[in-house]
Amino acid sequence: MIKSYFFLNRQILDVKVSILNKKIIEAFTQEKEKLVIEFEDENNLYLEFCVNHSLPYYLIKDFYIRSKKNSLDFFENLRNKKIIDLLIANDDRVVAFLLEDNSVLYFAIRGKLTNVYYKTSSEFLSFKKIDEKDLTDVETDLTNKSFINEFNIPDLSSIENIDDENVLRKQFPIFGKEIIQIVKTINQSSLTDGLITVLEIIKSSNPIVLVNHKNYEIRLSFLDLPISSEDYDIYQFENINDALAFYLKETHQLVSRKEKTEIILKHIEKELKRISNKQNNLLTIIQLGNKEDELKKIGNLLLINLNKVQPGIQKISLQDIYDNDRLIEIKLDPKLSPKENVDKYFDKAKESKIQYEKAKELIEVISKEKEKLTEIKAKVLNAKSIKEIEQIAKGLKLKMKSDKTLNESITEKFKHYLVDGKYNVYVGKDSKSNDLLTLKFAKQNDYWFHARSVPGSHVVLKIDNAKEPIPKSVLKKVASIAAYHSKAKTAGVVPVSYTFKKFVVKRKGMEPGKVALLREETLLVSPEIPDGVEFLES
Repeated sequence: MIKSYFFLNRQILDVKVSILNKKIIEAFTQEKEKLVIEFEDENNLYLEFCVNHSLPYYLIKDFYIRSKKNSLDFFENLRNKKIIDLLIANDDRVVAFLLEDNSVLYFAIRGKLTNVYYKTSSEFLSFKKIDEKDLTDVETDLTNKSFINEFNIPDLSSIENIDDENVLRKQFPIFGKEIIQIVKTINQSSLTDGLITVLEIIKSSNPIVLVNHKNYEIRLSFLDLPISSEDYDIYQFENINDALAFYLKETHQLVSRKEKTEIILKHIEKELKRISNKQNNLLTIIQLGNKEDELKKIGNLLLINLNKVQPGIQKISLQDIYDNDRLIEIKLDPKLSPKENVDKYFDKAKESKIQYEKAKELIEVISKEKEKLTEIKAKVLNAKSIKEIEQIAKGLKLKMKSDKTLNESITEKFKHYLVDGKYNVYVGKDSKSNDLLTLKFAKQNDYWFHARSVPGSHVVLKIDNAKEPIPKSVLKKVASIAAYHSKAKTAGVVPVSYTFKKFVVKRKGMEPGKVALLREETLLVSPEIPDGVEFLES
């Protein structure tokens, strides 16, 4: 529902009261795909945009801590401007924040082109980098749209065959599949009547969030809409912003809980399999019984007839004095002496007794362990919070794996730049991370840079397609970044060595951060962060 046009439409009405005539202090980013606007307000007021196409949203917050190191200013002309109106396009998922100088901040949900745009009288900027052609097309499209500041209930009376779903969606693309599906569950005489009913509910009803903790499902809806609430916990809110904040928090927790649950269940299943195998082995020993008397008897028979046992034979037949002199065939180990064979049977008799008695003791212990794990498994499946899951993991003395992949964990140790909106560049922070960057993270065909003859950071330009030539302009920009992150930062022009990572080696005994180049080329550049380079994170 949060991607629905009519959800956005209702949201502007709810949010408007909080931000109209509020002065903007600054706009910045410190998380990937998130833009934050801070307002001048005694109660603290922030507006967060997320342009991830899978989960796009904007949300009002009353608390935010800006990082001193890892944040970047955006749209500086927004400063000291007031938002005077909040509108939505009448035919598209585009929200417009109108400012007092007639500039506009747009939030547009458009699949992979979901973004925040800022238009002034002289420029059109995007928060997330996109191609110049796409940017021009978006500007033309947005500036030609009509916007409204009220809830949009389209006039459907003039359309023929309006009850045909395909005709409706062709004429009004704002009616998404989700809205149509909801309409179908309402007992109305026509599709038109159903649509009007649903829109009136979205316009005025309280938002709700439905959470199925068992199946990790979450939905955002409205109180008076028909819903299948079986197995769902329902949470009701007074406004869209509170509902959305709860929805986002629960979504994150559900994903995290699901990942942690899967780790615990995998561990439990592994343990249950191990226990079952052990249990089966113990049951086999118990079913076979204690062989002590039988093995001791064979040992005694061999001892009595020791003079008849020849070295190197594999078996011998002897009269069983304990069973009416019945002939009994006894297996021997040809590699052992007669006396060693006797000792072997006595040892096996002793071992059989110990093994049997131990099996009877362990079968009870192992059965209780299996029962306990089965109970824990049930608790895991019925848990409704991350805290419960983490307590279970702690009880199992199980270390939870990080939610991040190894590659994501490694990249946190470097500074990250994006060149020309396409090329990823990573910069080491110290000698240790330089080694990690060059020796562990970089691939053979990645480009490697370093300022010549001075201490500095290792810099790696990631190459996703080895067949695609890298423009010389990009190489120069990366070289400038390398010069900037060196002791020659204040020089006018700096020589920077670059080569493929496969020509960078670390010889035995070299200090951390030290490497040798088998082949290199040099670029003369200014030490700077050039135009077209975006700092993402460190």
